Amino acid sequence: MSLSFLFEKQPFTSYSLSHGLPLLIVSIIGLGSILAALFFLSSKQKMRLLIALSIIPALGVIFQMVMPVLEGDFNLKDDLPIHICRFAGLVSPIVIWKKNRFWLGILYFWIIIGTLNANITPDIEYGFPHWGYFTYWFIHSFLVILPLYYIIVLKVKINFRDFLNAFWVGNIFLLMTLGINFLLNSNYMYSRHKPPVASLLDLLGPWPTYLITGQLLAGALFFIAYLPFLFSKLPHGTNENLF
Repeated sequence: MSLSFLFEKQPFTSYSLSHGLPLLIVSIIGLGSILAALFFLSSKQKMRLLIALSIIPALGVIFQMVMPVLEGDFNLKDDLPIHICRFAGLVSPIVIWKKNRFWLGILYFWIIIGTLNANITPDIEYGFPHWGYFTYWFIHSFLVILPLYYIIVLKVKINFRDFLNAFWVGNIFLLMTLGINFLLNSNYMYSRHKPPVASLLDLLGPWPTYLITGQLLAGALFFIAYLPFLFSKLPHGTNENLF
């Protein structure tokens, strides 16, 4: 069967059916996975399901690098896994398999704040049925399921140290990508200019101002994401002894 349709370059329109439908489908998958784990799966099966879910965005990142090679237009400026969502997608299976509590806390904030926003304001070059359309949703939408799953199902509690870790590690990641961007003339993490679609960065001033004001916004949004745990009656750090 020919897969030439995966290379059709049709424009993508935000807030259209091609935007809403993948969000709906992945939301159903995520909700179904969480409910199935809560009511029908053993502890080991819960972990296996989480690992399986984490493999989907990782495969999305891999295909996002492989497909440009097949097309003959792979370039270092656009196709490396240096955007924070791609990085999170690539390392999530390892973090979960190794039960790395340090990175689970960081990924919670990065995904809930950063990746969730990427679902609302997607930066997709080509729409359905281009391969880039599918890999975008495999990465960004399925990533959002992961922290929700390990918080609701595995009872991982996010604490203030996770909040701090997410902030300072995120800044290190930003500085690293800024150096790579100047070296490659690229724009990973949008640290050299804003994305071509509407985003929260539009409210934060021109470059390089938005790199500084973005710290305030990130801190505020991270704190909002931390509030459910701040007011939780359960002690921080409790879980199902799986992490």
